[in-house]
Amino acid sequence: MQVDGSLLMPRMHSTNTDQAGSRVISKESKFQANLKDAQERLDKAAKSGVMTDEELAQRNRDIRAASVQLEAIALKMLYTEMWKTVPKDKLFGDDNAMDIWRDMYHEELTKQIAQDGGIGLADLIYRQLTQK
Repeated sequence: MQVDGSLLMPRMHSTNTDQAGSRVISKESKFQANLKDAQERLDKAAKSGVMTDEELAQRNRDIRAASVQLEAIALKMLYTEMWKTVPKDKLFGDDNAMDIWRDMYHEELTKQIAQDGGIGLADLIYRQLTQK
């Protein structure tokens, strides 16, 4: 993921083409599109000279949404890496279906955690981006 030319999230390599990798790439592209849209609206408002209260509120909502999405992505990566340390056991499912279910569960879990306040990463990003 690139913001102002800086790489924030490593690119997926050609050897990592499983479903989880595809979802990460898809999320990254959606996040980039949302971020680009918010940046274009901010640039448009900046060119006009003054933002109205409604434009400022919309910009802050967009920044908040992007911050929460970024925290959810970071938490998902954390959960995925932590789960790799758990030994696989036939008793609890060691097949592709269970891996897919677990990945979807972690995705939804981390979205909910981020929306409910998460670990504070979204707040930190939001404050940083809205500083004057």
